Amino acid sequence: MALKDSKLITLSQIEGADSPHQKQLQRALQARKEALEYVKDANKLAKFIGGRAEQLGLGEDWSVSKEIFPGVRAYFVFNRADAEFPTNLRVLFSGDSIKMMRGEDLAGFVILILIHMLRFVRDTNPDTKLPEVCYRV
Repeated sequence: MALKDSKLITLSQIEGADSPHQKQLQRALQARKEALEYVKDANKLAKFIGGRAEQLGLGEDWSVSKEIFPGVRAYFVFNRADAEFPTNLRVLFSGDSIKMMRGEDLAGFVILILIHMLRFVRDTNPDTKLPEVCYRV
């Protein structure tokens, strides 16, 4: 996919700056980002969730995308912690039908996909002590 031809936007850009669903989504991302440090192969993660690995050119360590509705794709963009910045996980959206979606639906599906990602982390790291959030799924 030629991502330079696609516009990637946040939930706040879809719903507005005071989006309660963006806040809900931020809490979910914050709670799960540490666990995603254990992803060793983004291609396998993408396959596990029924998506695809992407290179967005945003300086990410890895990113995967998944079509969540016809014409709407969610991009999970992950950066590992380094000496300067903490771990970062964000979600961006694209698609011709994105403006027709409700923020509540987008946030709900993204959270479900994040939960499935935690299952991947747990299943691919059987002998590792993982963050507690991995064992709640």
